[in-house]
Amino acid sequence: MSLLLLKSILTTLVLLLAMGQAISGLRLRGRLRWLPLRPTALRLWHRLVGDVTLLLTLIVAIICVTHLPFSTYSLRVPLHAVLGTLAAVVLFLKVVVARRFRTFLRHSSAFGGLAGFSLLGCFAASALWYFFLIW
Repeated sequence: MSLLLLKSILTTLVLLLAMGQAISGLRLRGRLRWLPLRPTALRLWHRLVGDVTLLLTLIVAIICVTHLPFSTYSLRVPLHAVLGTLAAVVLFLKVVVARRFRTFLRHSSAFGGLAGFSLLGCFAASALWYFFLIW
């Protein structure tokens, strides 16, 4: 298995986890009614999956920085670098706000939305591009 394939699979997994985070976050705020979980269990699930998502994002970032060369042959590569960095930083800030600065918790949905859209853009500029390239 090549390193690019591993990174693309992990990035796809991160995107799927982030979509689950968006659904659970909407349910916790009362904007979705069809998810039949108790709020206490859903909060725990949201927190644990958020930690896993952040950890996998940092693992992908470490792989990108340490093992893959940076080149600016196309706009895709710097766009991927900026969106990936933004995603990792915003996810980290969201976790810090949720755990330490609870007075700013009302802004966590904005952090989550920004992290989700930057992860989606990073996925489109990396894993989606790679999957279309190999097929």
